[in-house]
Amino acid sequence: MGFLDKVRKLFSFSFNRLEDSTPLTPAQHRGLALGAVYAAESYLPINALTTESDRATAVALLASAWGVTGAGSAREVTESLLSQGHRAHYAVVNPRVERLYRGSRSDAAAVAQANLAALPGEAVARGLDLESTRDYYESWHEAAEEGLFDKLPRPLPASIMAWDMGRLVQLHRLIQDARLLRAEESWNAIASAARLAQPAYQSWRDFGDSFVVGRAFWLATHDLDRIAEDTDTFQRATAHLLSHEHSPWRQMAW
Repeated sequence: MGFLDKVRKLFSFSFNRLEDSTPLTPAQHRGLALGAVYAAESYLPINALTTESDRATAVALLASAWGVTGAGSAREVTESLLSQGHRAHYAVVNPRVERLYRGSRSDAAAVAQANLAALPGEAVARGLDLESTRDYYESWHEAAEEGLFDKLPRPLPASIMAWDMGRLVQLHRLIQDARLLRAEESWNAIASAARLAQPAYQSWRDFGDSFVVGRAFWLATHDLDRIAEDTDTFQRATAHLLSHEHSPWRQMAW
């Protein structure tokens, strides 16, 4: 597909579907749909495990964004996403920030102090790095103080597993473009992600909201000023997936 064809399809608000791709099984379609927010936002194929990047570009992106430099580190990052991801920190941080955010201003100092005192024990109990947990707490607290929670789907989800599983699909698109692992290994990882995600949500809408909040949680530690604009972008992507008749989210029930 040529560049102008891609532009025309992009502005028709359709989806990128590769015409010559290998047919996917129903399970593969479902697994790939976990990464559909990225596909909708960046116009990636919804029927093939690729970003359509050349190998050199994929290798560079994996190294810079993921720290993946070979098959071994690709497997390590995959296992981290499946076992913990950002949802492990969110499970510790978000309930405490929400308690502080929703509480009365009169006892805010006491609640904040109690939160900081409890973080080390919770981090250790979950096998998390304490410094990272504090960073996530302070950044998420600052996001709440800046009023950025008002931009997010409410109520905030109990888990941001959708973000971790969506990222895993995106990771394995790049892994395949970089030719680091066999396709079967990537599809097995995505199948594991689908098994984890299925009981965690009731609908694609719930999954999409969780993805958006998860991305904001991650972004808070990197570039707080981008959260509002970035959230708008990804909420438009999830809305498109929920409404467009050719969306993978419309073509299969959760």
